[in-house]
Amino acid sequence: MFKLRTVGAAVLTGAAMVSLVGCSGQTKPMDLGYEPDGPGLAQGEVQQVIEDARQAATEEESLLRVNDAGEAQTTRMHIIVVDRAGQVIGRHSMADAWGGSVSIAKGKAYTAAAFSSDENALTSRSIGALSQPSGPLWQIGNSNAGPGKPGLIEFPGGIPLYKDGQLVGAIGVSGDGVEQDENVAQAGASSFTAPEPIRVDTVTSNSVPYTE
Repeated sequence: MFKLRTVGAAVLTGAAMVSLVGCSGQTKPMDLGYEPDGPGLAQGEVQQVIEDARQAATEEESLLRVNDAGEAQTTRMHIIVVDRAGQVIGRHSMADAWGGSVSIAKGKAYTAAAFSSDENALTSRSIGALSQPSGPLWQIGNSNAGPGKPGLIEFPGGIPLYKDGQLVGAIGVSGDGVEQDENVAQAGASSFTAPEPIRVDTVTSNSVPYTE
């Protein structure tokens, strides 16, 4: 297990930092208009999601990274956890991860949380499949933009999180190829998976993908 040392709201890891972010007094990206049932993810559960993803990232071979001898390296990811309203409640950024992937990871997590519920589960891959030209969600990427909103991402790496059958948030991962991102996100979500019957691939008899 990767050792974490908590200092205030941050967990120091030596090479990188896990931030556990409180939501009190902050404006949430989504105004749900209702109070979700259930307590959501506890701090220790957020840490578990992040640790499971981080461990997977250290084992996942990168699509693009090589050392100076041309040997394939493992991935370097930004890992974001959001609550049901899209507020960031946890983050881990690996050393040398791409700076441009921070906002993408946030957007992936937001996308998965924004379009899932207690009765349906969609990933950012699902949204991508449905938003192709002539698809039912074509140009949905133009929505959910503006102050305080990370926008939508229409490619893999964002997966909703469920606890006792209820949506409690999502994980977003970015920093490599989209298949690598999604593999790491799946590892992070492994203890908080969506109930099989509500997954979009189950509901649509695999006409809309959930993950690869």
